[in-house]
Amino acid sequence: MKLSEAILLGSTVLSPKAGGQHFSETQQGCALGMAAVARGCTFRTVIRAVDDTERRTLGVEGVWGDWILEQVERPCDCWRIWLRRKMRIKDIIAHLFDYHVMDKKNWTLEQLVAWVETIEPKEVQPEFGPSLVIQQREARWSEFQRFRQEAEERHRVKRQEAEEWQAVRDAFEARHASRAKRNLP
Repeated sequence: MKLSEAILLGSTVLSPKAGGQHFSETQQGCALGMAAVARGCTFRTVIRAVDDTERRTLGVEGVWGDWILEQVERPCDCWRIWLRRKMRIKDIIAHLFDYHVMDKKNWTLEQLVAWVETIEPKEVQPEFGPSLVIQQREARWSEFQRFRQEAEERHRVKRQEAEEWQAVRDAFEARHASRAKRNLP
């Protein structure tokens, strides 16, 4: 599975949230976390000291391969003093998701995926190491289906609440309009 495909697939399981790969208590995550979940990975706590610049994307090269460590130019025009023009691909993905998709909202997840498609290799051969934060495992289809069903149920409930609220608004406006007609001179 390619990274771009995994991001989209994972977005059906995890809700988007900036600032970390995976938030298990709320079933949220960033683009890289979504992709890892879709790939069947699990997350574990890092006990050793890790530099803050590495913590955000730690372990993803073990899942997707070393190509994600290549330095390329960012596709955004963020201020060069604030952010280097050339960065590792995994850091660019984290930046685009956190800042442009979630904060500024001038990118969509689909645009991020389209950019990833332009730089990812056609065939990815991941290398796995013993000290990864993300560990690959065989995902049980039932587990994936359960997460998807829960997400669909949340979406259905939100849609139903919105429809109920719209019905209340329509009834209020209809009642108010009929009173206004009766009070005309």
